[in-house]
Amino acid sequence: MAQTLVEFGRSVQTNLDNGVIVPINATAKLILEFGINVPRATNFVELTTTVGWQVTNVFATPPEQPKLFLQVLMDGIVVGSAEQESFSNEEEELLEVVTTFQSILTNVSIGFHVFQVFASNPEDFQGDITLTGPVNITGKVYAPA
Repeated sequence: MAQTLVEFGRSVQTNLDNGVIVPINATAKLILEFGINVPRATNFVELTTTVGWQVTNVFATPPEQPKLFLQVLMDGIVVGSAEQESFSNEEEELLEVVTTFQSILTNVSIGFHVFQVFASNPEDFQGDITLTGPVNITGKVYAPA
């Protein structure tokens, strides 16, 4: 069945590498937020989240490494998440990582919905995570043509 893009929304802190400096610790921090209208009952919503980050001050105590934990919420309810563990480069240099993931929602209720992205580092005692960019999310609502 053919699908048509009926709504689009996005939130952008930066599209650039090294465009922001946002320290992340164990407490979840709101990093992105936007609203989007869903006009039809039969639909799917495609969310694409991208977060660039750096790891510093890594402690050499395997097996745990700093982890970036991202959660996407719709109207306060978790609808997508990703967790990416850093890896040890065994050097004193910055470790730079970009995490991108999609969340696909089906038959979201008609009306306006708020989407939020929270970031945390549940292993913050193992090293420091700083968001550097790009940091953005896009939301697309598709419905039958």
